[in-house]
Amino acid sequence: MKTYIYPENLRATVRLWFWNVRDFIIICAGVIISVMLFAKLWTPVPMAFTACYAFITLRAEDTAIIDYISNAFRYFCTTQQEYHWQNGEDNGKKE
Repeated sequence: MKTYIYPENLRATVRLWFWNVRDFIIICAGVIISVMLFAKLWTPVPMAFTACYAFITLRAEDTAIIDYISNAFRYFCTTQQEYHWQNGEDNGKKE
């Protein structure tokens, strides 16, 4: 008798370790191309790009590191922050 193990959420995206399958395939192809270029040209630049791509596409729960970076940039640089100050004497009471 065969036993099948199903994920808890059948609509969840397919993940392989810490990456989506699409990102994992891109990383594997980047590693292969980087190794070939390193063997021919002795340049580590493609390896650095592949490592950076692998780092920014890491997923924790359902959020990638690039999502954290873009949300932080949006919060600190592009959206206007709104502050409401209260006078300490009246504690917000209006007469």
